[in-house]
Amino acid sequence: MSRSLIIQIGILTLILIIGYATFLYLNKNDINKSIDGTELKTIKETQINGQIVKSQVSNQILDLAYKSSDERGNIYQIKSVSGTIEDKNENVLILEDVTAKIVIKNYGTFLIESGKARYNKLNLNTHFFNNVNLYYLNHSIKSEDLFLKYINKEIRVSNNVVYKNQNNLLKADEIDIDMITKTSKIYMKDEKNKVKAVIKN
Repeated sequence: MSRSLIIQIGILTLILIIGYATFLYLNKNDINKSIDGTELKTIKETQINGQIVKSQVSNQILDLAYKSSDERGNIYQIKSVSGTIEDKNENVLILEDVTAKIVIKNYGTFLIESGKARYNKLNLNTHFFNNVNLYYLNHSIKSEDLFLKYINKEIRVSNNVVYKNQNNLLKADEIDIDMITKTSKIYMKDEKNKVKAVIKN
């Protein structure tokens, strides 16, 4: 084999390696994810023609713990007593007895608690519902629903919203929170209605 042929093969190999590495880099998700839990198979018993037939209906995960971080150093961690894969979408988990923590670098920690949550493993969007509590700094918010768009760092709290801090108590239909700009908007869906407020001096 001639020296020039060996050099050509080496160059071609190098080009293929660089191309493959570039492909992996461009398709890499900027969110690092890890998930822990114990998976259980739920068995359903059905009686057909006098005989009991067993079939697997869903997968359940006990003591689920999920943690993700982005390139800015922000962290999203969610835990639940149990979770079930949604029938219509295998990337969505229905969680029970949920606690979530969002750490925004150079700002603070948001803590969310709820009876249930609908969690998307791909984009991290989470709908918390059933007795939702949100805590951050010296603020607390209670509601029936909380929608988190983690990638955009946006929270929408709705349905029977009660906001409290050291001096104020507000009741409204919705609160929008931007975790990056540190701004929030409290409002009623019907503009004719007004936000109810109790201000302590």
